[in-house]
Amino acid sequence: MQRLRLKFGRGASVRFISHLDSIRCWERVFRRASIPLAYTQGFSPHPRIAVAAPLAVGITSNAELMDIWLRKWIPPESAMMLVRRELPSGFTLLETMEVPEGAPALQASVRRAFYRCSAVHPGGCEGARSAVELFLRSDSTLHVFPRGDEMREVDLRPLVHSLVLEAGDDGSCLVDMEVSIGQEGSARPDHVLTVLGFPTPVQSIVRTALTFEWPENEATGAKARRR
Repeated sequence: MQRLRLKFGRGASVRFISHLDSIRCWERVFRRASIPLAYTQGFSPHPRIAVAAPLAVGITSNAELMDIWLRKWIPPESAMMLVRRELPSGFTLLETMEVPEGAPALQASVRRAFYRCSAVHPGGCEGARSAVELFLRSDSTLHVFPRGDEMREVDLRPLVHSLVLEAGDDGSCLVDMEVSIGQEGSARPDHVLTVLGFPTPVQSIVRTALTFEWPENEATGAKARRR
């Protein structure tokens, strides 16, 4: 069995596709490209596909990672060529590499996500800058949001590791943020923008990178932290 890691992007034209629909789209692409996907065992087998961190609806990215398992070996560069031919508009395949079968799972290793956001603040960029400074000085910032039929509360402050704001050319504000993501807690960028006073929906949110923490001396030879 072979394990391939794909780095891909999701553009503006497909930013409102749900995570499940995105996975179904990739399954169709692999099928049309004749990629020999391996399947899970059991009564309801499905293709072995695992993404590092599901991308929320409305967010674009050029830094997504996905592992796929193949039942027979093919050169990574050949797989990339075949998949690119079948990709629908809005998705881009940036890189394909082979990783050891026993390498740690992406979802268990992802730690932080980086975003660049463009939005207009009611107080202009000076008002937004004051909100950012107040947020960074605080010890706790609670945010309440709906999830299904319930209301959830999250303390965003310990989950946000950096916030940098600059003025855009069109009166908007550009906000770069680094937030926790993964099994130890996650902060959604739109929630952070909400507590900073930006009206939603914002102009754009782009995920620019993911950071992983690998075990020391793990099989891939990657560094302990990798962006």
